[in-house]
Amino acid sequence: MAASALDLDRLRVLLADPDGALGYALCQALRRLGADVVCFGAERGEMAGVRWVAGHRSRPADLAGIGPGPFDAAIDFGARGLDGPAAFAPAVRGRVGLMVQLGTWRVYGGAEDAPDCRGGGGPAGADPGAGPWMPVPCPESAPKRDGAALDAEDGLWNRRAAGDYPATVLRLAPLYGPGVRLAREWHAVGRLRAGCSRMALPDGGGQLLHRLYVDNAVHAIVRALDHPDEVDGRAFNVGDSRVATLAELCAGCAAAAGRRLELVPLPRSVHDTRSPWAVPRPVVLDLARLRHTLGYTEPVAPEEGLARTVRYLLELPEDDVLPTLAPYWSRWGCAHDHAGEQAALDAWRA
Repeated sequence: MAASALDLDRLRVLLADPDGALGYALCQALRRLGADVVCFGAERGEMAGVRWVAGHRSRPADLAGIGPGPFDAAIDFGARGLDGPAAFAPAVRGRVGLMVQLGTWRVYGGAEDAPDCRGGGGPAGADPGAGPWMPVPCPESAPKRDGAALDAEDGLWNRRAAGDYPATVLRLAPLYGPGVRLAREWHAVGRLRAGCSRMALPDGGGQLLHRLYVDNAVHAIVRALDHPDEVDGRAFNVGDSRVATLAELCAGCAAAAGRRLELVPLPRSVHDTRSPWAVPRPVVLDLARLRHTLGYTEPVAPEEGLARTVRYLLELPEDDVLPTLAPYWSRWGCAHDHAGEQAALDAWRA
């Protein structure tokens, strides 16, 4: 395990576009450690001890508001595609001790790997061994396929090679936890709240989609900040220690809620069930580099993380469900035809 290289209580950190639950949790964690935190981007609310610089990375005048001082590290939440990262780079050239790009698991696959009601959620009955999909498990050296994510990474490595700053990429698995608005767990919790006692599992419920609890993501980022020499020039996969199947996740949601939920495998020919976890190819990340290089161990077990997430969703007031989980409803709202699903389950049982 690498030795600590920085005094975190003296760290000055710039967070670029720190939105969502992860941005909030990381801000709070860094402040608890005593770091001086500056956030740049759309203002998301007041947090004690954090200076917000409102603006957009494509506008040089906004970027100037960050100030002239150096930063021990910058964490880029907006590393998607070419325009944003390229515009952000000149503003911090030569002023960052380590640039941390929060990348994505999608770099190994493509949009087809992302379950999505709008796109059909993947082909029915697809052969897991065919097609241009990521292998299982997926090491950092695996072939990269997703254009936007790969372009963002290539841009970072090019700037590092030009001497702009040391850099690393953390490829995060899909996030979950209280406050995550793209809450895949609502697929099961929404049914429990609607009083459903049965739930359809597409293609048997054996699909695998690696996940990452928000607190564990924060811990991995802090480990990277604490070991800048070891992470410079390298990419790291970040995910939970255990990858559960779709069926296990749905059963875990019911158990955490203290409710009974009968899980029924249902062929797509009977009912074309959509699920945000039902990827057509397994998505499992190899975490060996993260563990061996940084001595990473997750602070929150996946079972506990799931239980906290389910409790949060169960307690969410009804009037807040749609606005709070808007990204989820935009992608997978059509998966919540409870009446149609129950009718299909009745017909299948008959």
